[in-house]
Amino acid sequence: MPLAIRVQFLAGYSGREWPPSPARLFKALVSSARAGWSHSNREAIDRSLRALEQKLPEIVAPRAAPRPPRQRRFVPNNSKNWPTERKLNPEKGIDLDEEPMIRWDIEAPSVAWYWWQDVDASHVPVIRDVSRRVSSVGKGEDLAVLDATDAEPPAGAVRWRPASTGATLEVPEAGCLDVCDAAFARDSSQLPLAAAGVRAVAYAPDARAADREVPTFVLGLWRNGKRRSWDARLLRQVVGPVRHLLDKIRSEVVDVLARGPSDRPAMEALVRRVLVGHDESDKPISGPHLAILPLPSVLGPYPDGRVRRIALADLGGGDDSTRRAIVETAQVLLHGRELLDNGRHTGIVLDTDPDTQWPAKISGASRSWATVTPVVQEATELTGKEWRSLIAARRNAAKYPAKAAAAEIRLRERRLELLARAISRAIEGTGAGVESIELATAAWLPGVHLAGEYRANGYLAQSPRLHLRVTFDRLIRGPLAIGRGRHVGFGVMWPIDDAS
Repeated sequence: MPLAIRVQFLAGYSGREWPPSPARLFKALVSSARAGWSHSNREAIDRSLRALEQKLPEIVAPRAAPRPPRQRRFVPNNSKNWPTERKLNPEKGIDLDEEPMIRWDIEAPSVAWYWWQDVDASHVPVIRDVSRRVSSVGKGEDLAVLDATDAEPPAGAVRWRPASTGATLEVPEAGCLDVCDAAFARDSSQLPLAAAGVRAVAYAPDARAADREVPTFVLGLWRNGKRRSWDARLLRQVVGPVRHLLDKIRSEVVDVLARGPSDRPAMEALVRRVLVGHDESDKPISGPHLAILPLPSVLGPYPDGRVRRIALADLGGGDDSTRRAIVETAQVLLHGRELLDNGRHTGIVLDTDPDTQWPAKISGASRSWATVTPVVQEATELTGKEWRSLIAARRNAAKYPAKAAAAEIRLRERRLELLARAISRAIEGTGAGVESIELATAAWLPGVHLAGEYRANGYLAQSPRLHLRVTFDRLIRGPLAIGRGRHVGFGVMWPIDDAS
């Protein structure tokens, strides 16, 4: 018969992954089963727990968003320089290492279900008795209320199932109960036990989660408690330091998400690709990675177009839960980090933006979108010979107007062709089509500068820069960036026809 364990979190969750891994739940059950109340029923409880070691559960869990850390936690490092060379804290007598704190705000009703399709009926009342005495799942402060039933989880909810790719979660394997007992019985002066009793399994959500939003977050630029602004035409001055910070926190993200030494190389490679867009040889990749999107001030009664906040979004990353975990962990670790200018301190830090309308706007849905930073064409619009012909036709337009008009039409057609290609690439997988494309050197939104005024270096300086207004045949959800350089601040689009 089926078995479902219902876990309701009362005050959020602080594990490094979401949804919580089945191994966390199993260890919480073992902890409950080793309390004094269970002494008279130890044999039956152990049989039921061992039955759960053999099967992989499905997980039904709501969405959860990481909460910026508000405090720091230090934990004893029990494996560093074990045992005699450990450098003891002169006051507390132990080594303390800072532990990254990742808190999750869970969508109501904050309930996760773990479901086994086929369990012997005798185990259900035993597991129910054990689960009702569990007080937390994960960290000690993750207060939870548990119950076990033979009913199925709610229909229509997103289910996470074992798959070939997806979020890597720890699950108990045969012998996990024995490992837990040995760990509980071990004296603190003994050598640590080797990691055992669990294994890593990829979990992926079902098709009903395919419309999940692109992982996106907005951070403000602050100095001495006040906002710091940048000239939007100098995008490199703000994007460069942020990219440097992402490169600096790569190892910290790996420390949080890697399950063990064997998982670390693959996680390091993926984190490098997602956060900085480089492969193992430190060369730029052409695939999707985290985009840094400066947001010029276009809201409010006095829009001046200056950049006071940035959005970071995994454009084109798909519905990969591991990538989402990398982006969300980076969000937590970036809070309070100082931007450096060629290694020099600036006093400017990234932190939460209390103005919630910005993330709501950049991630909102609309049919019409306009650029707040110009689009850089992805390819050469005309060959050298065609450009020379166009320039000559413009010079002699009064004498040969038909020839000049034909050359201008050819340029416009080629320009629209390239823009349509770039737009289709940006909205790939949405099923939407383009109804109209309007282009100009001036912007449609107040405070945004002329396209030609934006500084571009290197490969970005080789292509024309244009402002666009695009209308689609259906609602498109942001964030949306188009064209060459869309990962470093160019081609950022803004919704101008909000969905109700």
